[in-house]
Amino acid sequence: QAPRAGQCAMEAAEVSDAILRCRRLLGKLPPVEGSVKYKRSWGIEESLEQHQNLMRQHELQSSIGRNHVRLRTLQAEFARMEALKAFSSAQEVIAAPDSGRPVVVGSAESARAATRSLLTAERLRQIGERRAAVKARCMEDEIEKSNQEMVLLREAIEDVSSGGGPNLQGSGADSSKERRLFYVSDCHVGGHGQRFCSYLLKRPNWRVYPSEKWFEDKSGQVSYCPLGRRGVDFTDETYFSRIAMHVKGRIWLEDKRKLYEFVPDLMPLTFVIVDQRWVGEPPPEEKPDDPPMPWFVKETDRNWGTSVVCCSRPEECMELAKPNAVYVVQKHIRDPLLCDNGQKCHVKFYNLVYGMDDGVSWRLYTYRNGYLCISPRPWSPTDLSKEGQVTIIRTRRINDWAPWKELYPKCRASMQTVIERAAKQGKLEGRDKKQFEIISADFVVTTDLEVFLLEFNTGPVLKDPEDSPDVNDAGMINGALHIVEPWEGGDEDQWDFVCECKGLPPKPDPTAQMLGAL
Repeated sequence: QAPRAGQCAMEAAEVSDAILRCRRLLGKLPPVEGSVKYKRSWGIEESLEQHQNLMRQHELQSSIGRNHVRLRTLQAEFARMEALKAFSSAQEVIAAPDSGRPVVVGSAESARAATRSLLTAERLRQIGERRAAVKARCMEDEIEKSNQEMVLLREAIEDVSSGGGPNLQGSGADSSKERRLFYVSDCHVGGHGQRFCSYLLKRPNWRVYPSEKWFEDKSGQVSYCPLGRRGVDFTDETYFSRIAMHVKGRIWLEDKRKLYEFVPDLMPLTFVIVDQRWVGEPPPEEKPDDPPMPWFVKETDRNWGTSVVCCSRPEECMELAKPNAVYVVQKHIRDPLLCDNGQKCHVKFYNLVYGMDDGVSWRLYTYRNGYLCISPRPWSPTDLSKEGQVTIIRTRRINDWAPWKELYPKCRASMQTVIERAAKQGKLEGRDKKQFEIISADFVVTTDLEVFLLEFNTGPVLKDPEDSPDVNDAGMINGALHIVEPWEGGDEDQWDFVCECKGLPPKPDPTAQMLGAL
């Protein structure tokens, strides 16, 4: 019996060692988790590459999952062997006439511990199997999405190639044609183009049409166009789009100097510096006993407060100007309306400028519920820091701000003046296609509720529900797109129609002719 007991002890030690080795191997295996998920592709190569990555991930993660399950199965099998040996040993101890109570109790406890280990190992095996199966199904779902995308891209190419796309030749040329599907294409121009494509694709009859490399300039900048240089309903490359997402003549709105040239009555008194020299009259010198008030020096073609610097007196402004740059210089308005905690604020006012496809008609819409931008600390006329003087971040919705009911009509009236003058003077230029732009205007307010226009942002901040579930601009974006391209499932949200005005007839576009020749 002594050799047999030694053999059993050796076998038990081997089983325990095998269980330990399984545990160590499991610790070294990579986890069963795929980081690559399906994401909408905008081109054929991008779609194919994504499909290959998803297939490769499925193959690799499936292999890892199988290895996890194998080791868990081995671990459970070794635990079963250990439990059987412990149970057999306990039976022998109990059957032996000379076994004392402590020995019997210890042997029974060992059997119970081995049984618990077996149950745990079996549960872990089952969990591993389910986890591997669930992960495999998830990866297969991602692959199926990619497969479906490639099918839709192929169908889009066939449909557009056979004449199913829009006709871009001439004003209103596409209006009489009944079409089943509509197409968007992301040409990587930037701005909100891809965002607008994504919102249009939420409509049931809109599809992606793939883009491709168009040409590369001397500096290595790559431009893209819809595959085969076909026209689509919406893309950020205006020449190929039935609906243009940039208003022609927008420079007159986004450039602060140009803006002041035709609406000086709406803005604070403005002076100009070009290449470190005053253009026109410089600001008058202030008397030593004049109350302190900051002066702002702003580059004319930059927004978001990135180029705004402050000084305390007008003669200090030139020191802040850089060579070969253009600046507008403005003194802080007197008696600014402050928030409850004494912080400076300004109104972020959203507008939809819509040029119709007759080339001369312009419509303006304003959004009722904009934002209030509030500085992080209380305002003081002697504080020249950006934290106290420059308000950039959209802090809160504006609808529940007490003065807003009286301020909203005044901001609307200012915007109407801007658009009517810009159209009448030919600064906004018509096209033979629809064109639109969501533009934000920054207004500052005095204590007697007078509003002053500071600037426009032609690429304003817009947030989507996926990134900002609580406060986002999905309603604003969907409403604007419905106004420009109506559909039965849409509405105008909180956009208010302000006016329609007439501009000058469009001129021949040499840039479009050049692009068409490429």
